[in-house]
Formats: sequence, structure tokens, C-alpha cells
Amino acid sequence: MKRVLKRIVVIICVIIGICVGLFGYYKLCMDPYRGTVDEVVDSESLDKILSEEEAKEDLDFFMKQLQGRHPAWLDGSEELVEAVESQYEEEIGAIEGDISVNELNQMASRIAAKLHDGHTRVAWANQEEARYINDFTQTWEYGVPISIDGISIEELLEVYKETSSYELDDYIEKQFYGNVIAYEPSLRLCGIDTSDGVIMTFEKDGETTEYSYDFVPLEEVIGYESVEEEVPWVSYQIDSENSVGIFTLKSCIHNEEYEKVLGDFFGEVFANDIQNVVVDLRGNGGGSSQVANEFITYLNVDEYDSWDNAVRFGWYLWKNEDIKHTNQKKEQVFNGEIFVLTDVWSYSSAMDFAMLIMDNDIGTVVGEPSGNLPDSYGDILTFQMPNSKLIMTVSHKRWYRIDQTKTGEPIMPDYETSSTEALDKVYELIQ
Repeated sequence: MKRVLKRIVVIICVIIGICVGLFGYYKLCMDPYRGTVDEVVDSESLDKILSEEEAKEDLDFFMKQLQGRHPAWLDGSEELVEAVESQYEEEIGAIEGDISVNELNQMASRIAAKLHDGHTRVAWANQEEARYINDFTQTWEYGVPISIDGISIEELLEVYKETSSYELDDYIEKQFYGNVIAYEPSLRLCGIDTSDGVIMTFEKDGETTEYSYDFVPLEEVIGYESVEEEVPWVSYQIDSENSVGIFTLKSCIHNEEYEKVLGDFFGEVFANDIQNVVVDLRGNGGGSSQVANEFITYLNVDEYDSWDNAVRFGWYLWKNEDIKHTNQKKEQVFNGEIFVLTDVWSYSSAMDFAMLIMDNDIGTVVGEPSGNLPDSYGDILTFQMPNSKLIMTVSHKRWYRIDQTKTGEPIMPDYETSSTEALDKVYELIQ
């Protein structure tokens, strides 16, 4: 009996040892989140000088995260991988002596740009040192400058594209013209020397005008008005007269507040016998894709297709195909018309929301094409370089469009119109 018990104890210990060993191996070698940061710290100053060793260590660290986490290294994307690794060799070979954090940022950004993945990128972030041109009034009056410090705006855009991770030209161009030209760190990324400010040249009615700018914190900028009351990230309106309910979602956050507001919205839709529901995703930069699944529980849909995906675990790429969802419908469901409003800023999970509605023939999409592609990489892992503290986000999943006859295409609305006219177009369609 004692021998039997001893054998049982030995077997149990062996099993426990194997389980502990396998778990340890997974955490060290397979877990996508190994080495990620829970909370980012400020990046070092753009002017801080890094030694050659420190700069190369940071680039090596970045490259190792790409090679060890990104699906491109396992999904057959040889051209992308070759382009990234070639750019890495070029950049690290160019480091001879000390360089600034800004120069390292440029180098790492050029490497990331070769992936054409809008979720894998390098960013400098230091709120205390972030500066903007000291006056926005000229950009409101004249629009985009034709040159900055004598360099044409078109030439600067091309430089910015070379240091940007993006999937669609329209998105990166609107980002450049809308935000980059006023933000000092982005201008420095483009190679502009901002130490003595900048000179911007504007053109209007055939005449050119120059303005000089210094750089100041955002709250000190002339023409910047801080919003005293935050715009709700989730809200709704009921237009009983036209039988329209408008559900506005500025960020894809799936939490109790979202579920409550969504429930209240459909409660009023049912109470007022609303026949048309509009989901406004304009300006929504993404978040959790579960917001779309929760929304569909209020619709009379039994089952719907979701997007195929591939998830990287260390050296293995786990593929999930032919994914279908059985809808956990609410007791009362909506049977009317669904419209989704999109623009170029409808990104990531907001784009997924629109795809789920469009590719399952649940509703009608109105507005502008999405800012990134349904066939793309995503679900970011966050790291910081050891010396510069530049922030790195690296995708560890690959997504595929639901309707594979449209592989490689952005979400093209059923009715394409400008962002500002999208809701008017819905009313026109209803009437």
C-alpha cells in the first residue's frame, strides 16, 4: 500500500512539474504580452543625446519585438518582412556616434512604416514638452500653408509618409494637414528645425503671406478654445417627428455605461415606435470590437459572420476561420432600418463595426470610406525602448475581411458623401 501511495505521489509531482514547466515556457516564450508595459512613462526629451550604444540597443529592442510578435514574420508576408529588415539594416548602419532622441525617432519610424500597418508604430510622448505653433487663427483663415521654412507642403507630406505607419493615403494626408503641421514634435519628425520657430507661407486669392511662429503649450495657443464640458463619448437623440433614433459613439468602449446608454436608447426607440436607427461612428478611433456585438443583440438577427483572424503566440500562428456568432437577442428587438455613418476617422474597431453591419447585410453605410483596411493587422502590444523611452505599439493579430470578395478594399459606403453631409443623406434616403 505504501509503495502504491508513493508512486501516486511521484506521478502527481511529475504532472505538477510538467504543468509548471509548460506554463513557464508559455509565459517566457509564447505569451504575446510578455515584456509589455502596463503603464507608459514620458519619453526622453527629443534633444537628449544618446550614445551610439544606447541608440543601437533601442533599435535592436524594437526589431526584436517586431520579429518576435508581429504576424507578418509567420503569415507568408515575405516582401513586407524583407522591406522592414532591409530598412533596419540601413538605419542601424547609419548610426556612427551620438544621436538625438529625435533622430532615433525618425529612424525607428522609417522602419515601422515599411510594414504598412496602422497599428504598429513608434511614438514620442511627453506631455510636459509637447508644443504647438502659438497662433491657430491663420490656419483657420487661410487653410493649409503652401510651405514651412521654405519647404513645400507637398514635399513635407512625402517625408511624413516615409515616417508614418498607415494603410490608406486619404487617412494619412488628412492627419498631416489637420494635425501635424501645427505640432512641433511632428514637424521635427519631418526634419524641420524648430529651434528658432518656423515661418509658414499661406496663399489666398493669388497672394502669399508669411507668418512667424514660436511654440507653446496647447492652452497658450491663440485661437485654441478648450472645451469646458466634455462631449459625451456615447449619447443619443430621438427624432420622433421623422421616426429617427441617432446613437452616437465617439469611442468603442464596452463597459457598463455603454450598455446602459445603449439600453436606454433602444428603450426610447421602442417606446416611440422609431423605424430608423442611425449609428454615428464619425470621428471614432476604435477600441473594443465588442460594442458592435452588444449593439446587434437589439436587432432581429439570429446569426452573423465575423472576421477570420490569425493570432501570434511566439513561434506559432493560431488561425481562426469561418467564425459565426449566434446572436443573444434581447426580449424585444428592432426590425426597422439601420444606417451607419462613417468618415476617414472611423478607425480600427469603429471600422469593424461598419464592416459587421455592411458585410452581413444588416444595414446601410453612409459617409466616407474608413481610415484603415478590414484586411489588416491589429490588437496592439505596448513596449518602451530602454533608453529613449520611445513608445512602440506592435500588432500581434491579423484580421481578414468578412466578405472576402472585397479583400483588400476599405469600407466603401453604400452612399458616399462628405462627413458633414452624411446625416443629411440619411434623412434624404428615409424621406
